[in-house]
Amino acid sequence: MKLIPLLQLFVLVYFFFVNGMYSLLTLLAFPLVRQQHRRSFIDDLPGLFGSRLAPGVSILVPAHNEEAAIVESVRSLLMSHYPRFEVVVIDDGSTDGTAAELIKAFGLRKVYRVARDDIATAPIHATYLSEKHDNLVLILKGHGGKADSLNVGINAAKHPYFFSIDADVVLERDAVIRAMKPVMRDPERVVASGGIVRVANGCRIVNGRMVRAALSPRHLPVLQVVEYIRAFSAGRAGLSALDSLLIISGAFGVFDTRLARSVGGYLLGTVGEDMELLVRMRRRLLESKTKHHVLYLAYPVAWTEVPETFGLLGRQRARWQRGLCETLWHHRRMLFNPRYGHIGLFAMPFFLLVEFFGPIAEAAGYLLLVWWIVTGQIFWPYFWWFFAMAVLWGVLLSFAAVLFEDVNFTWYRLRRSLVRLLGHALLENFGYRQLTVFWRLRGVVQFLRGETSWGQMEHRGFAEGADAGADEGVAEAPDAR
Repeated sequence: MKLIPLLQLFVLVYFFFVNGMYSLLTLLAFPLVRQQHRRSFIDDLPGLFGSRLAPGVSILVPAHNEEAAIVESVRSLLMSHYPRFEVVVIDDGSTDGTAAELIKAFGLRKVYRVARDDIATAPIHATYLSEKHDNLVLILKGHGGKADSLNVGINAAKHPYFFSIDADVVLERDAVIRAMKPVMRDPERVVASGGIVRVANGCRIVNGRMVRAALSPRHLPVLQVVEYIRAFSAGRAGLSALDSLLIISGAFGVFDTRLARSVGGYLLGTVGEDMELLVRMRRRLLESKTKHHVLYLAYPVAWTEVPETFGLLGRQRARWQRGLCETLWHHRRMLFNPRYGHIGLFAMPFFLLVEFFGPIAEAAGYLLLVWWIVTGQIFWPYFWWFFAMAVLWGVLLSFAAVLFEDVNFTWYRLRRSLVRLLGHALLENFGYRQLTVFWRLRGVVQFLRGETSWGQMEHRGFAEGADAGADEGVAEAPDAR
């Protein structure tokens, strides 16, 4: 068989395989989310809040040059509706006013505190406690990266479970108690869970609380809203339904502290530390034949600022892809290995064949299309049929996720917000999708080169973004969902 027909067959088969997998996850996700939606109306959150059996949680906040958003984020965390928790901010050698802003806002004072050394970390320079909040801790350390900062937090954590929270994240007040509910229901098996991360750009956030949900007037953040809805409400929910979840967002996830310590904490030298830790935890449990669960939950909500420029977004997406590559490489022995059950035979191959190989195959398809056009070998009726099917299938999946989200949660009250989301779900296929393929390919190249740098990210802060979407007149967000 000649090369070109063989490539044609490959592109066609791979297209149906990838979209078939995404369709399967979507079909599995919707009943799961719907079930959680129904249960949310009978959740006894006040009862859980007052329960003496609720395990304590340590909320770990790694921060490096987060002066713009850190105070609002910490305020939101301190207002969490949960009986026993501490907030541990780890300043990773910031060169801006991150520490100074926290010290001023929360009345922090320097104390002497003996730190655990279960996991080796960069040196700790100082520890501060708050005079206003007895559950707020600030740790200053030498710059060692996010993974090293989280390891400092795990060492410092005094509770059996810890939350990993990005410094530019604002939580709903009930997010912690909702994320811990499955743990309280089955503490022997649930070792990690993660909620949904929503886009804060355009929303109004006051004193650490998201009071008005709205879409940004800019196109790039709205495109990311569509992506986040599809990734969480369909992708991760579907994987959770199959008990095959291998990633919990570093922006908002809860983990078993003792288990994380036993596997050595977060791996240094990787930018995909959140995924790598979860895979290593599941690997340890599978090797010891310990039954466990990792869950996606639709109701714990975290709001995060997303990039508003192509440069920042490109660096973020390349970093995410590089983190995926690193995790797959570190745990390559699990791939197609029956010893690891459905994780080795389904979850790991899914991330390899779909998430890792996807941008490579799509880029190859674009190059093949260019070759056909240049050499005059393209069969236009076939091309337009395939193009229409590819776009319509992708748009259908995005529309389904957005509409399902709107029916169940209705964060964006105005109908024109829903129309904007659906419009961007269509528009993302023309230019934006191709850019994401390029960025993800760049991440693969960076991995092959052995690059380990995090890359510079900038945050505007929640105060600036508060007014951006205020003109939409969206009703105030509810306290609990």
